Amino acid sequence: MWVTPEGVRDWGKHAHGSPLYAHLVEVIAADSELMRVLNRIEHLPHVNLLLGGVHYLLMGGADSELAGWYGSLVDNPLPAAEIDPIFRRFVLEHEEQIVGLGNTRYTQTNECRRCIALLPAVMTAPFERFHLIEIGASAGLNLGLDRYHYRFGDQEWGPESPVLLEGETRGSEVPLHDVDVLSRTGLDLNPILSGDTDSQQWLDALIWPEQDERRARLLQALELVSSLGLEMVAGDALDILPGVLGQLPSGEPAIVMNAFTLGQLTLEARDGVEEICDMARAERPVYRVSMEILDRADEWAKVLVAGAGVPVPIGQAHPHGEWVEFGIRPDRRPGSRPRSSPRSRRSTGSGRPLRSRRASASSRSRHTEVTGGWRVCRSPRASARWP
Repeated sequence: MWVTPEGVRDWGKHAHGSPLYAHLVEVIAADSELMRVLNRIEHLPHVNLLLGGVHYLLMGGADSELAGWYGSLVDNPLPAAEIDPIFRRFVLEHEEQIVGLGNTRYTQTNECRRCIALLPAVMTAPFERFHLIEIGASAGLNLGLDRYHYRFGDQEWGPESPVLLEGETRGSEVPLHDVDVLSRTGLDLNPILSGDTDSQQWLDALIWPEQDERRARLLQALELVSSLGLEMVAGDALDILPGVLGQLPSGEPAIVMNAFTLGQLTLEARDGVEEICDMARAERPVYRVSMEILDRADEWAKVLVAGAGVPVPIGQAHPHGEWVEFGIRPDRRPGSRPRSSPRSRRSTGSGRPLRSRRASASSRSRHTEVTGGWRVCRSPRASARWP
């Protein structure tokens, strides 16, 4: 996929909260040599990976005056307007390292505050006990969505937690009630495990340099989810999702969610995810929750849900969860109980994955290992379709 200067500027619309990156977008778009380097990167989104690669090298101690512009590395960063020649020189001098990072790594979830949008969307499901599966789970931050404490304006929800998520609410009141997560499974080509300090530093490097609050929240969330008994399955979602759904106890509901993952898939692969969920509904209720920017013209993320068919929008949110706005809600399934009022306490769930009583052929073929307290399954058919 060839990226044009206009495409770079389109990406820049989403650099919310980073004056440095908003400026560097223009620097890259206007420079043919920087555009050449950018287009050597194979994975998506190109700009994010180039900027993340530069940040990662600087965080790793690359000896450069460029660090003086990064608020993550110095107390008083220099004005962005003076960075142009220094940034250009750094990228060209470290071209092979940056391209190597962009072709072997992915933009992976590093912001648990997206749960400000994901949790209420999950709560629109017609059941409150479910198995939670995330496509593109990264380190599993979103899989701990019921273990964070939330403040939605005047509303509060959740247990006492070292991770506090605050967000502005717009439009309809956020619907909140108890949930019980029976198991938590993350799918990713490259799951990031507890104790993998290099991969966790990559997640850190993907955070905008000015955003120290996000950086601190990432570290808190990583520590919290490391205690939840997550099952991380390595491989291509289209290969492993059928087996993951098939191995759940018969008839028990599942929620399959994703956040900023489908935009890195082809249209065919996106359709494939929905087809897998539709097929699985023959054996169990499967609810879909999605938070994505899929149209280049969109500045904000759409929040979508579905109990059948293709997910439909119910609201929109800031890409990093600073605010959420809900409008319509999908109809509840016949026979589902009315929603309860918002509560400040959640029902008690073990947080430990239930072991399967049945498994499909594809799930039986996975190799399982335990790493750093996390259960990791390696798919024999891993590919690079999605991060």
